[in-house]
Amino acid sequence: MQKWWGPLFTEFDLTLQIGSGTEAFGPIWGSKESDGVSTWRISPLFSRETEPQLDRAEWEFVYPFVSYDRFGTEWKVQFLQMLHFSGGSTLDGDIKKRQTLFPFYFRQESPGGTNDYLAIAPFYGHIRNRLFRDEVRFVLFPLWLETRKREVVTENYLAPFFHLRRGGGVEGWQLWPVVGSESKPPTFRTNVIEELELVPGHERRFVAWPLYFSERGGLGGPNPTTNLFLFPTHLRTRSPEMDHTWWLFFSHRTNRVKQFEEWAYPWPFLGRSRGPGKHADRIFPLWGKATNATQQSDFLAWPFYTHKRSTTPTFERERYRFLYFGYSDLREEDRTTGRALRRRDLWPLFTWRKDREGRERLQVLAPVEGVFPSNKTIDRLYSPLWAVWRSESNEATRARSQSLLWNLWRRDQDHDFSRTGAFFGLVQTEHTPGRRTWRILGLGPRQQRPARPSTASTPLAPPRAFLTLASKDAPH
Repeated sequence: MQKWWGPLFTEFDLTLQIGSGTEAFGPIWGSKESDGVSTWRISPLFSRETEPQLDRAEWEFVYPFVSYDRFGTEWKVQFLQMLHFSGGSTLDGDIKKRQTLFPFYFRQESPGGTNDYLAIAPFYGHIRNRLFRDEVRFVLFPLWLETRKREVVTENYLAPFFHLRRGGGVEGWQLWPVVGSESKPPTFRTNVIEELELVPGHERRFVAWPLYFSERGGLGGPNPTTNLFLFPTHLRTRSPEMDHTWWLFFSHRTNRVKQFEEWAYPWPFLGRSRGPGKHADRIFPLWGKATNATQQSDFLAWPFYTHKRSTTPTFERERYRFLYFGYSDLREEDRTTGRALRRRDLWPLFTWRKDREGRERLQVLAPVEGVFPSNKTIDRLYSPLWAVWRSESNEATRARSQSLLWNLWRRDQDHDFSRTGAFFGLVQTEHTPGRRTWRILGLGPRQQRPARPSTASTPLAPPRAFLTLASKDAPH
């Protein structure tokens, strides 16, 4: 028998998934079990989610201050996205442990010792496969710093003012910002299917950066490109695919691949494009419109109103925005099945969404959800604090639920049965076709609840590579 005591303690069946949930002490405590995933929280301090079938766990403490993620043997602890501890098995079976206090301390240890490193900035360091480089070494940074990316090694002295670059056919040097030069001839390398592929070459030079910069890129390839930049008056690009000339506030571009010609005068305020590949007009920030074969965008009094639409034979996406995050209306449709996702956000009043399976949810208030629409940690840990009204429905199971002021008033509907409770559960009513019963102060008859219609559970998500965990909190 489920307990309905309003904000003090309420048990209920989930509406959007097959499972059960519990909430207590208003918005503070909550838990749910669904599809093999167990979640509980103490808002706004702590939340935990576990999935034993995939050997996965994650928790957050005063997010985003502290977070922990584990998938199998791989794990990671982060403090403010700057202090990291992580570990796990590599493909060769070695076990790594990594500690980071960015940007001062980097350390990795493994029983085999093949990938060990230690760096204590600015004194001494040796780092592997971090900071977008295959290898980094430094002594008394910035006095000496050496980085390697594939075959290219860059040796810096008093970084970034002087460096020498070599390897992979690259030869270059710079005394920044006075003068610098770099060149690389076209080369070949073996790709993943063991075929030779061309790596185009380049030549680059600058004098009194950024006053003068020139580049010849794509050498030996199908689209060799020449760039010349004289700051702040002139930019010129020439290639078989595109020509672009920019003088002060005048810009002219000819794109022979996408087949359009574009003028801007003065750039970027007035613009005009014509051709099969693009048709656009712009009077920024008052008005603008651009279209091509698959995309359309327009704005009015930017950022008061913007609209973007993209279509392919199998997919369509359209979004309207007013005052950017002020109001957003998003629709995504799979054109092969006709299933669509829809989401509306009006900051800070509400967020509403309906997914491709017909599961719908409305929340009032929503001061953060529209800014971070795909952040499940915010939904789990912080949304309950200000969600004074929640409404959910599921087309597949015909289940519905509404909650006001953290279950001070709540109604659940499922198939041919509904239950309503108010004032900490002191008043409850149950309704089936042709019959309604009341319970006051816990006294009164209770009806037998019909079984929920059988539906297939949502299939388990495929295992995620551990490295993707670092991106789960990124705003969209």
